[in-house]
Amino acid sequence: MNIKTSLTYIKFLHLTQAVHDLTHYPLLDPLEERLLNYFASAWHAGKKLTVLETMHASSDISPSTVHRRLKTLRKKGLIALVVDQIDNRIKYIVQTELTASYFAHLGQCLVNAVKD
Repeated sequence: MNIKTSLTYIKFLHLTQAVHDLTHYPLLDPLEERLLNYFASAWHAGKKLTVLETMHASSDISPSTVHRRLKTLRKKGLIALVVDQIDNRIKYIVQTELTASYFAHLGQCLVNAVKD
């Protein structure tokens, strides 16, 4: 195991904890964090995520659990729902300014952890 790589990861964890402790970002449980990471990858790839497909995206999390977490992420201001222009039954999950800021802070943590 590479000690420098291990220390870089530990530094990253400390920096991300500081982001949570010292900023206005809401606390996330592990599942909310997992969902946000999933969303980030999809958004980065230009994919539009619907609530329904997100509820069924993981075989190890029940759709109702995912739906509950979508509600909490929405209440925390980390996602918004946008109704499809053609079919108002379809809702897309989109990032908010808070989400973009949160990811930017985490990205800066990664940059700072790797600097040394």
